[in-house]
Amino acid sequence: MYQILFTLPLQKLPVVGGWFPPDGYPVPAFGVMLFCAAVLGTAWATRRGAKAGMPGPRVQDMVIVIFLGGLFGARLLYMIQYHHQFPDKSIPGLLLAFVQIWKGGIIFYGSVVGGVVAYLVFYRVVIRRLQPRVSAWQLADAVAPILALGLALGRIGCYLNGCCWGQAAVPEACPVPLGGAHFPLLPALGRDQLVKDQRLQTSAGFTVVPPARGGDPRAVVGAVEPGSAAEAAGLKPGDKVVGVNGRPNGAVVEVLGGAEERARAVAALTAEGGREEPGGSDRASKVAFDDWLKAGDGAAAARVAAPGVTLIQSDTLADAVRDWPRSRHDLALKVARDGNEVDVTFEPRTVPLYPTQLYETVSMLLLIPLLLAFYPFRRHDGQLMTVCMAVYAVHRFVNESLRVEPAVGLGLTLSQWGSVVILAAAVGIELYLRRVMPNRWAAAPAAP
Repeated sequence: MYQILFTLPLQKLPVVGGWFPPDGYPVPAFGVMLFCAAVLGTAWATRRGAKAGMPGPRVQDMVIVIFLGGLFGARLLYMIQYHHQFPDKSIPGLLLAFVQIWKGGIIFYGSVVGGVVAYLVFYRVVIRRLQPRVSAWQLADAVAPILALGLALGRIGCYLNGCCWGQAAVPEACPVPLGGAHFPLLPALGRDQLVKDQRLQTSAGFTVVPPARGGDPRAVVGAVEPGSAAEAAGLKPGDKVVGVNGRPNGAVVEVLGGAEERARAVAALTAEGGREEPGGSDRASKVAFDDWLKAGDGAAAARVAAPGVTLIQSDTLADAVRDWPRSRHDLALKVARDGNEVDVTFEPRTVPLYPTQLYETVSMLLLIPLLLAFYPFRRHDGQLMTVCMAVYAVHRFVNESLRVEPAVGLGLTLSQWGSVVILAAAVGIELYLRRVMPNRWAAAPAAP
C-alpha cells in the first residue's frame, strides 16, 4: 500500500506548475490502477459491445469519452466538497489545481454524473447516427459488468493510495474482515484527520517537547507511542533529534508577508547563512539553516530589514513531516542520547483501519459473475444495468457507515445520499422499462 509505485527518470522537463522533481516523475499507484481499468475495460467493452450491434471502434471512442467525462466530474465534485483545500480562488489558480490530479482528490459519485453527461452527449452525436440502429439499453446491459470491474480495480488503487479508508478498527475487540489496514502515515492522505481531527495518533509515533522561546528549536522526544514503529525501532523519550534523512536537523524559518517584505527578509536570512527552500507559496517563503544557532541571528536581521513580516521558526524534522513526499516511506533519524549519537530508522504507520476499499473490491468482483450469469435470463433490455446500480447503491450505503465522513443531512454522508439517489434511479428506470420494453420471459406467439 504505497502511493508511489516507482519513479520515471525524467528531470529538467517542464510540466504544469513547474518541473519534474529531481528524483524523477513519481508514478502513483492510483493512476496505474485507473490505467489498468481503462485498458481492460476498453478491451472487454469492445467484445461485449458487439452484443448490442455497436462497432468496436465506436465502443472504444465511447469508453474514452465516458472515462474523461467521469474524471472531470470526479475532480470537480472533490474541489467543490473540499474547497478549503484550495486557498487560491482565482481562475488561473483553480484551473491549475484542477489539472494537478496527481496530487489526489476525486469522488466517485462525481464521476457518475460526469460519465452520464459524457455518455448522453456521445449518444446524441454518435450512437443515434449509427446504422443499423444500436439499442441504448442493450448497450447498457453489455457494459454493466465492465463498470463493476472498473470499480473493483479503482478501489485497489484507493487502497494502495491510502485514501477512502474506514474508521479505526480494534481487531482485539471485534473481528475485522480482511484484517485492519496500516497505511504509511506520513504520506497518507488522511494523516490530518487521524492526527489533528480525531487525535488517534501522532504524525510519526512520538510527541515532541515544545522548545523554549528563542532557544534550541531541534525536537526533543517527549513520549513514544506504545506498540508503534518508533518504539520498535528503539526511539526513547528524551532523545534529541540532530539529523533527519541524512541532513542535520537545523532550523527552518518560515517568512509570512507581502512579496517585497518577504524578499527583504529572505535576503537578510540568506546573508546569515540560510538557504531558501522550494515549496513556498504566494504568501510564504522558507529559509533553512543547518546550524540552528545562526537562525537566531538571521531572524533578528530579518525583523530589522522587514519589520512587517511574521517569522515562524521550527526545525527540519517538523518541516519534513509537514510536507512529507509521497514517494518516501522511511523516517531516518539521528538522535543524541547520553552523549552518543544513535541512528533510528522506521516506517510510521497508521492505527488499524477498516479496509473499506477492499470491501468494495470484493463486492464488485462478486457482482461481475452475478451479472454475467443473469444476462441470459434478464426480463428486458436494461435490467442488467438496473441490477448493477441497485446492488452497488446498497453496498456503498452500508460500506459508508464504516468510513469517517461528515454528515450533510439526516445523519447521512454525501456518498450515502448519492447511494439513495442511485437506488431510486435504478428502481425508477426498472419500472419504466417494464412498461416500454418487450418481456423476454413471455411465451413467443404461436406460429400461424
